[in-house]
Amino acid sequence: MTQVRVEQGVLGGNQRAGVFRFRGVPYAAAPVGKLRWAAPRPPVAWDGVRDATNFGNAAIQTVDTGVDLGAQQSEDCLYLNVWSAALDPRAGQPVMVWIHGGGFLGWAASMPEYHGRAIAQRGLTVVSFNYRLGAFGFLDHPETGGNFAVQDWVAALEWVSRNIRAFGGDPDNVTIFGQSAGATAVRTLLATPSAHGLFHRAILQSAGLERTAAMPDTGRQRVRQASARLAEQLGGSDIDHLREVPVDQVREASRVLSGTMPSPGQVHTPANLVWCPTADGQVVGEDLSCWPTDVPVLFGHTEHEARFFITPTGPYGARGVDPAQLYTPNTVASMAKVLAGQRADNILAHLAGSPYEALAELYTTAIWTEPALASYRRFAELGRATYAYRFARVSPGNRRTGMLAYHCAELPYLFGHLTPAECYDEVDAQVSDILEHAWTEFARTGVPSSPDGTTWPAATIATPQLTVIDDAARTCPLDNSAITEMINSLRSGADNR
Repeated sequence: MTQVRVEQGVLGGNQRAGVFRFRGVPYAAAPVGKLRWAAPRPPVAWDGVRDATNFGNAAIQTVDTGVDLGAQQSEDCLYLNVWSAALDPRAGQPVMVWIHGGGFLGWAASMPEYHGRAIAQRGLTVVSFNYRLGAFGFLDHPETGGNFAVQDWVAALEWVSRNIRAFGGDPDNVTIFGQSAGATAVRTLLATPSAHGLFHRAILQSAGLERTAAMPDTGRQRVRQASARLAEQLGGSDIDHLREVPVDQVREASRVLSGTMPSPGQVHTPANLVWCPTADGQVVGEDLSCWPTDVPVLFGHTEHEARFFITPTGPYGARGVDPAQLYTPNTVASMAKVLAGQRADNILAHLAGSPYEALAELYTTAIWTEPALASYRRFAELGRATYAYRFARVSPGNRRTGMLAYHCAELPYLFGHLTPAECYDEVDAQVSDILEHAWTEFARTGVPSSPDGTTWPAATIATPQLTVIDDAARTCPLDNSAITEMINSLRSGADNR
């Protein structure tokens, strides 16, 4: 057993493939009892050596998608994990802190897909952590406020700042990175004053972009309304009473009010989710004016994001069902009204292929591609150091299933988990090297680059370019489809300059 001392006591971890692992480390006190819906408190110290060879509890899953969490669920969930090839406090390694996705409703840092060994082998210290989900993390109450999950993220970063030297890390070179809801968390932290100074670079993967063009930003209102309804369902708004309600009752009420069920004739999109961070002027600032000027950002998305959500073989799909039986022209027309507003008819005229293929293009463009374009323009106009990418590599396995470069497709490449082996080939191994190299070089220097040393282009208004990652990494003009531009035209004022 390998031992490391942190503020609260001595941890006992282990080693695998040249990387030290410390798992299930408490970064805050258990948010239970009177600490439910309260700001995180410091973790309790311990005597002797604390076993840090197993993951800590995952947060309560508001929506259980059936994935392997790698740990038990519990309201006592504020634990983090560290991977590092060096434990010398003088090593000064860049630190990368992963914030997991899952719609703020599920998943955990302990999932096998998120293990940090491959990145740590490149000379970095990698941290991942759990945080409160669903209503446990995002209830907005007049007595307590809200954004408790955001406060969890800050508490984890504070723990890193105070303790990461013991794991070979440099607290003055911390990169936060996340995918999907995790990327929204990263964007939120850019606008969270209490987090500033705790991280120095940021990576947003497949979220954390501008709001969807055709849908109003009603996030705070939705959270407040859902919070009031949840209190009503649980017997009243008195906070002492709510803190005594059994976990399963809170979880079920949280699920019902989560926004995961689409309206008739429509399909679910992440834009419908309710339990999310919101600008409250207390924990989270009102806009990106809080973004520290010296924090560079790397952001992007995958080319076929929506297939994760609508393909029958995908995680949310009706397995064994032909897409032609699920989606009709009416489905596409209905979603065009939701996602493209007054441009719906024009966009329908540009969509081709089966209803499933048309829906996949519309959904991907409205929820990811166009918001990424709007983010590109906003970030560049702010004069910040920002770098855009699009992940387009389709593995042999994803080609066979029709998932293509779906939402989450880049994660096996980034974390070095190209399994099962029959789904990937030697090109995928090269793409994995490209992603790991770019992300870790960005963490080291603030500028992403390819293994051959080619730096990726920064976002600019004058000559907008991005890096496309398919069978290799290549610089391309910011190529916008007619559908992307039509949706973008819905934005007004500063959003459409």
